This record gives sequence, C-alpha cells and structure tokens, in this order.
Amino acid sequence: MKIFFIALSLLASTCFSEVITVDQSSLGFSISTTPTQTLYWRGINSQALILFIPGGNGNLDLKPGTTDRKYSFYQTLKSLTNPELTTGKFDVVLIDFPLPLQSLIDRGSNDHMVRIESIIQFYQHKTGLPIWLMGHSNGGISLTKFIFYLQKNNKTQEIAGVVASAVRNGTDFNKPIDFPILFLHHEQDGCINTSSTQSQRLFEKVKELSSSNIQFKWITGGDSESADPCRSGFHMYYNSGTEASKFIENFITSTSIKND
Repeated sequence: MKIFFIALSLLASTCFSEVITVDQSSLGFSISTTPTQTLYWRGINSQALILFIPGGNGNLDLKPGTTDRKYSFYQTLKSLTNPELTTGKFDVVLIDFPLPLQSLIDRGSNDHMVRIESIIQFYQHKTGLPIWLMGHSNGGISLTKFIFYLQKNNKTQEIAGVVASAVRNGTDFNKPIDFPILFLHHEQDGCINTSSTQSQRLFEKVKELSSSNIQFKWITGGDSESADPCRSGFHMYYNSGTEASKFIENFITSTSIKND
C-alpha cells in the first residue's frame, strides 16, 4: 500500500497546480478583509469542481509557490484530477482559512460564510464548472452551517451537490435539501468526535427529508497511525488509495447523468 501511494504521488504531481488568493466578495463590521489562500489542482476536461473544507482548525499553511500536499488524504483528493488514477475529469480546490478556527462557533460566523461563498463565486467565474462542496470532520460543521446560510438566502443553486466526509458529531441538515449528498465514513474511524453511528443516523434523516440522490459509502481500506485518531489513520483515510475518490467520482458522474 505504501508503494502504491509513492506511485500515486508521482503520477498526481503531473497535474496543473497553483496557489490562488481569493478576496472577500463583500465587506462589513463582522467580515475580515484578509483574503483566503486556495490550492487549485486542475483536471483534464473537467466536468465539476470539488471545493474542500478541511477539518482541524481549518489552516493548511499554504505559501506562494505551493503545488502539493503530500499527506495521503490530500493525494486521494488530488487523484480526481489525474487520468492515470481516475477519469481525471475534476478540478479540486483546498481552502486554507487565514486564521485558525479555534472553536466550532467560528465555523458558523458571518466572516466564515462570506469567505466560503467568495471562493465559490470566484471559481465559478474562473472555471464555469458546477461546484461540489466537500467537508471533512470539523469541516462538516462548516459545510452544514454554510448550507443553512444558502437556504436562508435562497442561494442553494450556488452548489451542485455535497460530499459529507467523516463529519463531526453535531453536524446537521434541514429542509429543503434540493441537491445530492454523498456521505463517506471509514468503518474503523476511531475518532470519538466523528461517530460512524451518528453519521449513519444523519444519512437516514437526510434521505427521509430529500427526494434528491442521497447515498452512504463505507471506506474500508487503509491503515492506522500512531497519532491522534482524530487527525490521522482511518479517520483521514490514510493509505486507502483511491477508494474515496472513486466513490466521489462515481457519485458525481452518475448524478450528472441523471440530471441531463
């Protein structure tokens, strides 16, 4: 498996990569003027763009000239841009929030909502691609808070769909849900803050609330690591190859075909 990921990293390094600074699209008393750094990986004849909201404190420490993130979780996402590993027909963007999100409350702030929307609008204009929003772990809180924000402002058309990956306990969705959602979770996730049982219950709730395509997929491969189980190992799909990216690819592709 480790040999596989060395090969994966070498192959994935051939895609176009750059750090792009995105300014806030609106200003106000509760909105910081500090721009957001994003890492853009471009696919081949892409059919959609996946905008990734990280967990943890939301900070990736991107620098000008950064072209890659070597940890296997990010390489799995990057494989969606590489036709040697998947169809390669996806752009992927990683968001690096400028200040560490010290609490879950920060992930529902007005600044945070405007920041995510600014990035969506920027990449819609840049690429013309439908935007799929993906949140992992604590990023699941940002994901659903942002969806509440879109629902409140009648803007759910800004996103084509959602990937809810190993989402934090307390993540929730409310009606109306008029977009497809893929739930991902590792069957051996050992993080106490991202219960697989809670994730399944949320999936069942959303499936009852929506007539859209709602699916749940288990990640089964990979390895543990001798580190915080909420920041490594099965929770982060460590060494699980392209298992997660294949689920994402198949879900988006099948949903797009149904909507054509």
